[in-house]
Amino acid sequence: MNLIEIVSAAIPLVIAGGLIGIIKYKFPKGNISSLKYAFIWGIIAGLASVFIQYLAHWMNLDSLRSLKRMTFFAFIVVGGGQEFFKFLVLRFYALPKNSFKGSSDGIIYSIIIGMACCFVILIYYILSPTMKNLPYYNPMITTMGLVSVIFAIFMGFFTGLGKARKNKFVDSMTGLFAAAFIHGLYKFCFYTEEYTLGVIAAIAELIIAIILIIISVRTQEVS
Repeated sequence: MNLIEIVSAAIPLVIAGGLIGIIKYKFPKGNISSLKYAFIWGIIAGLASVFIQYLAHWMNLDSLRSLKRMTFFAFIVVGGGQEFFKFLVLRFYALPKNSFKGSSDGIIYSIIIGMACCFVILIYYILSPTMKNLPYYNPMITTMGLVSVIFAIFMGFFTGLGKARKNKFVDSMTGLFAAAFIHGLYKFCFYTEEYTLGVIAAIAELIIAIILIIISVRTQEVS
């Protein structure tokens, strides 16, 4: 592993650890064990995602020879697969908890789960010889940790909103499909080497993610 790979793999761990540390500092008497378990479940979600990508490789679906293959692999196999497994953890582990009350909690849990999953995927990419031959390998692994936070904010906000509004199914599905789409778009821009589109999309998604955080904080203050 070179320096870029080490730093890239460390980013999701630092983000998850930093977020848990901030919550522990802000609520010293609070119980953060559920966040730690969420991280562990996130690792399992990452392993499941790796298995799906392994199956796709075995079926030669990762041979991106056409735009159709690129679209399918980016949005269904990678974006859809990873976000689906993260969603399962968020929906069936975190959401039922009494401490999970709204969009703010959804974002926190989603980021923790997302960082764990991202870490596993990064290790898989770093240890894969075929990945290192790709022209976009370094830009992709260095940005994965940060963009995964944005995916998590989208999913966590809507999933948490569903619990607050007693509308779990519709809002949860909105969060899942939104996260899967922007994740798929992120990978699609690398596969097609449409970097300008990728930058524009990333800026737009970042702005929306910030707005969602502001809304969730204000909603929590009102409640």
